Amino acid sequence: MIGFDSPWVLILMLALPLLYPAWSRRILARPPARLLRHPALGRIDAPGRPQGGQRWLVLFLFAALASLIVALARPVWLGESVALDPPARSIVLLVDASPSMSARDFRGADNDPVSRMTVMREALLAFLDAHHGDRFSLLVVTDSAGTLVPETDDHSVLRFWLEQLEPGLDGSATALGDGLAVAMEHIAQRRERGEVPPQLLVWTDGVNTGGEMSPAEALTLARAENIELFTINLAPADNSVAGGEPTLEDLARLSGGQAIAAGDRDALLSVTETMARHQAVDADQPTHRTRHPLLGWFLGAGLLALLMAQFFNARLQV
Repeated sequence: MIGFDSPWVLILMLALPLLYPAWSRRILARPPARLLRHPALGRIDAPGRPQGGQRWLVLFLFAALASLIVALARPVWLGESVALDPPARSIVLLVDASPSMSARDFRGADNDPVSRMTVMREALLAFLDAHHGDRFSLLVVTDSAGTLVPETDDHSVLRFWLEQLEPGLDGSATALGDGLAVAMEHIAQRRERGEVPPQLLVWTDGVNTGGEMSPAEALTLARAENIELFTINLAPADNSVAGGEPTLEDLARLSGGQAIAAGDRDALLSVTETMARHQAVDADQPTHRTRHPLLGWFLGAGLLALLMAQFFNARLQV
């Protein structure tokens, strides 16, 4: 179907019927063309209405003006609705770099023992590849918590720093509560500025063993700020790490987010699909209708009408 970006211009079409009498009188009042006369033809009176070539001249002049008015209204052809790429999301990655991440209790693709850090790094890089249009910030938790990479859409920077992560990078404890506090403060500041708050993904293998804020206090803050936590438990399914109070599952469930238990390498690599299912439920994918400008077609039609009008005008002058 045809639409117009400036439909109000079409009001000028109402003036065309008013112009017809004036144009007709002007054409009839022009000096007549030289005609071959014969006494037997008698007196030829000028008609009161445009005849023959005069009629075509008026018709093409009106067609040219109508085409120009439609072109000024910026016509477009509206096609079918197509899905837009989802808007870029902002995601905070809170990762554990405590010494316990060096435990080699996962099995790699070749069934050899690999560390939790190695499998987490592999899963995070796959997660980045699946979210190529999104923005990320990277927070690291050890004895303390801090921002390693501020929010960026340059995934090469994120990949570089993820590959530099090593267990026990700075200390021997896991200040999980402090990490949650830093992340949620960042999210709250975004919300105060009227921006869409980022998602928070927590990657850790154990409980809080250091820092000033406990996970219970962080949970209270998350619920007060309406922040959803998505926790990825990096401890293998057969590992007997104590859950703590609250557990990672509690943090996710009580904040309205989702807890993902790694279990093994394959389960950890499926985090991307799990989050994709959650995001598909949370937001409808926007659509738009394809638009094909028709301005050139109407300008071309107007030019053709003017050429035809000039042709009949030249014939009437002969």
